[in-house]
Amino acid sequence: MKEKILGIILSIICLNLSFGQELQDGQKRWSSEKKLTIDDFKIKISDENNEDIYSQFMISYSAQGFDFLKRNLNSKIGNLFLGNASWIDTTKVENIAKRIEFQQTQFNLAEIHARKFRKRLFIKKWKISKGFDIMNKISNEIMAEFSEQRMLLIRETESGTNQGKLAEWNEKITNELKELYEFRFENKKKIKRKK
Repeated sequence: MKEKILGIILSIICLNLSFGQELQDGQKRWSSEKKLTIDDFKIKISDENNEDIYSQFMISYSAQGFDFLKRNLNSKIGNLFLGNASWIDTTKVENIAKRIEFQQTQFNLAEIHARKFRKRLFIKKWKISKGFDIMNKISNEIMAEFSEQRMLLIRETESGTNQGKLAEWNEKITNELKELYEFRFENKKKIKRKK
C-alpha cells in the first residue's frame, strides 16, 4: 500500500516538474556560464553500496494551445540538473573538482539532447495544433538517445578517468552545442527554417 501511495506521489511530482518551467528547490538549469559545484549536490552520502558521485538530469517540456504560433519553442524545453536526486560522497571521492567536471560533461551532453528536442519540435511545431502527442513522442525518443549516449560516454571515458577519451568527448560536445546554438534555451529570436 505504501509503495502505491509513494508511486502516485512521485508521478504527480514528475508531472508537475515536466509541465512547469519554474525551477524547484535543488534544480539548476543548464548554463554555459554557471557550471556545477559541490553545493549543487544536495545528497551527501557515505555508503559503500552506491557510486561515489551521481547526477540526475531531466529534460522537461511544457506547451499550451497556441504555442505553435510562437517564433520558437526553446523556452518550452528545459535541461535541468536535479540536485535533490544527485549525490556525492566527499569521504571517498578523490579530486572532487575533476569528478564534478565529469558530471558537468554529462550535463552538457544532456543540453545537446535538449537542443535536439527543441529543433525537432520546431520542425514539427504545426503538429502541436492537433494535440500534444508529438511532444511525448519526441521526449521519449530524446530521453532514450540521451541515455544511450550517456552510457557510451561513461564506458568510453572509464567514468571520466581516461583523459584522452574525455578530451575527445568534450570537443565533440562543444562542437555539437555550437551547431545547435540557435536552439539554446535563452534564444528568443525567430528561427528560420532551412530549405
